Amino acid sequence: MQGGLYGYFARNLKGKKGQSGFTLIELLVVVTILGVLAAIVTLSLVGLTTNAELKACQQEYKTVQAGIDAYMANNNLNTVPASSGTSNMQSPIPLYNPNSSPTYIRNTPTQWAYAWNVNGQITSIIQKDAKSPAVPDGCTVSG
Repeated sequence: MQGGLYGYFARNLKGKKGQSGFTLIELLVVVTILGVLAAIVTLSLVGLTTNAELKACQQEYKTVQAGIDAYMANNNLNTVPASSGTSNMQSPIPLYNPNSSPTYIRNTPTQWAYAWNVNGQITSIIQKDAKSPAVPDGCTVSG
């Protein structure tokens, strides 16, 4: 007879006919536990993409507004040409210029289109076109 931990498992893992392995009940219990854990993880990840899109929209809005503010301050302007909705940050205000400095935002076009008034305040966030993502619920212009 073998001693120690190996001996204990060698004696207790043998079935009635001397076969070793797991019983069907043990396997079903393990599979059920893994299924429950997978369901819990999946349910906790479902809302993350919606939240990420909302945060991305809010951050891009803040970036574009900061770019307009910086452009106006750098050029000592009180007014700028109004926009009815653009994602091209090179026109009507040159917020992005890949060939020279200063560049007020990091890229163009933006993911969403923005409308602003002559005072440089963004008034609305708009879906750029039919192929671009919709503006997430909750992504609104704040003051």
